[in-house]
Amino acid sequence: MNPPTSPAADPRYNWDRHPQPHAPPAITVPPPPPPPPHHHIETVSVSQYLPQRSRNTRSPSAWTNSETIRSLTKDPELGKQPTPPHTPGLRDRLSKYLFDIRMPTRGRDRDSEWVPMQEPPLQAWPPLEIEKRRFCEHCQTHTDGRRRNKILIAVLVLILLGLLGSTIALAVRLSSSQSSSTATPSAATPSPSANATTSDALSADAQQCLSQYTVNAPSDPSSYPCSTCLSVLQQVPSSFAQKNPGEGMQIQNAIQFCGLRSIFETSSGDGQTGLSNAGWAKDVRFCAWQGVKCDGFGRVSSIQLTFPAVPAKIPDEVTALTGLTSLQVIGDTNIPAGDLPTSFNSLSMLTSLHLESTAINTIPSSLLSSLSKLTTLALVKNAKMTGDMTSGFTALPLQNLVVNNQALPTNPISALLSSPAAQSLQILDLSSTSLNGGLPTDLSGFTALTELHLDSNALTNPLPSKFPPNLQALTLTNNTQLGGAVQSGTSFCGLSGLKTCDVRGSGLSVTGGACGVCQFP
Repeated sequence: MNPPTSPAADPRYNWDRHPQPHAPPAITVPPPPPPPPHHHIETVSVSQYLPQRSRNTRSPSAWTNSETIRSLTKDPELGKQPTPPHTPGLRDRLSKYLFDIRMPTRGRDRDSEWVPMQEPPLQAWPPLEIEKRRFCEHCQTHTDGRRRNKILIAVLVLILLGLLGSTIALAVRLSSSQSSSTATPSAATPSPSANATTSDALSADAQQCLSQYTVNAPSDPSSYPCSTCLSVLQQVPSSFAQKNPGEGMQIQNAIQFCGLRSIFETSSGDGQTGLSNAGWAKDVRFCAWQGVKCDGFGRVSSIQLTFPAVPAKIPDEVTALTGLTSLQVIGDTNIPAGDLPTSFNSLSMLTSLHLESTAINTIPSSLLSSLSKLTTLALVKNAKMTGDMTSGFTALPLQNLVVNNQALPTNPISALLSSPAAQSLQILDLSSTSLNGGLPTDLSGFTALTELHLDSNALTNPLPSKFPPNLQALTLTNNTQLGGAVQSGTSFCGLSGLKTCDVRGSGLSVTGGACGVCQFP
C-alpha cells in the first residue's frame, strides 16, 4: 500500500488559482445525409452564435472520426485522457436534423425558401355596448329623498281625495235637505218621535252656514257671512250637538269665530292694524290669535286687548263667547267707548272683568249682579263711570275689588260689610276714588281681607277701632284730613300679621312706643 500523497504533490489538487478565461468548446456538426431534392439543409455552427470571450479556439473535428482538441489552459480537467470518438446514433442524427430545420442559415437561397410568417389580418372589433351611468356620491341619499317625496305626494293626494269626498258628501247632503224642505208636507199629523227627529236636524240655513265655515272660511275667513250665520247657528239646539259631536264642535267654532271677528270689524283703522299684526281674522284658528286663550274643550276662555288693538266699542257679538271667563280691555281713555252690550249678562261664566283707561259708561248694577260668578272686578281710570254701582258690588261673590282713579259717588265699604262679599273679599282697593267722611268703626267683619288700600282720598277721623284680623297690607297715604295720635298696641298698631303699613301724607302720629311696621309722616 503506497503512502498517501500530500495535496501539494497530488496532481488532482494542482490547479491554477488564477486561470485565464478560455473559449467555450466548439461543436463541429458533421454533414448530414443528402436531403431530399425539394429540401435544402445547411449546417450551422453553434459557435458563431455564442459570444467570443477568449482568443483560444478549439480545433474542429468530424462528427464521426475527429478528436476535439482541448485548449491549452491550466484547467485541471484538461489533464484527463481524451475519450475515444463515437459514432452518432439514429437519435443524434434525428436531433441534429430537427435542429438544422429550426436554425436556418443566412444564405441567399435559404432565405428565398423561408417565407416569414404573416400575421393574420385583424378585423375591427364591434363597438362595445356600454351603459352610461352617472356617478353620484350621494346616490343613496338621493334615492331616499325621491322615495320620501313619492310618499309625501301619495299622502297629499289621499288628503285631497278625502277633502274632495267630504265636499261632495256635504253638497249631496245640502241638496237632499233642501229638496226635503221644499217637499209637500204630509196631511197626517207627525208622531212625537218624528217631531223630535225634526227638531234635532239642522235647518237648511244652518247647514249652509256650517258648510261655508268648514269649506270656505279656512281659505278666506273674511268672506264668511257672520252677520247672518251667527244668529242662525246660535239657534241650533244643544241636543243636536250632543248627538252629532263633530258637527256640534264646528258650529261652536263658527259662533266663536264670529264673536271674535266682530271685535276686529268694530275697530278703527289703527285698531285693525294692531289686531291684524296679532294674527286676528287671518284664519279660523282663533285660539292661536294673540290675546286669545282657549280651554281644553276649544272654547274661548280669555281675551286680553290693549291699545291700539282695541275696538271702538264692545260689540254685541262678543256675548256669543259663552265660555269666556276673563275679559281685559285697556284703552287710551277715549276708546273703547259707549255702553256695554245689553246681552253682556249672557257671559255667565265670566269670573274676571278688567276695564282700564276706557270711555265706557257706567255699568248698570243690574248687569253686574247678573254676572253671578264674577270674583274679580277691576275698574281703573274710566272717567265716564260716574254712576253708583254699589248694589252691583254687593250682589257679587267678589274676592278682589279694585276701583282706582275714578270717582265713586258713594262710599261702598259699609254696604260691603253687610253683604256676602264681606266673607269673600281678599283685596279691597279704593284709592283715588274721592271717598270722604269717616270709615266704619269696626272693620273686623272682613274676615278674609288681607289688603286694604284707601290712598289719596278725603277720609276723616275717627279711625276704626278694629281692623280686619288677617290684614297684611294697609295704606292710607295722602289722606290729609286724617289726624291725631295712634296709641301703640291699639287699632292697626296691634295687628300681629301686618307686613306693610304706610300712613305717610296724613296727620297721624304714634304715641307710647312703636307701631309695628307702620310708616308715619
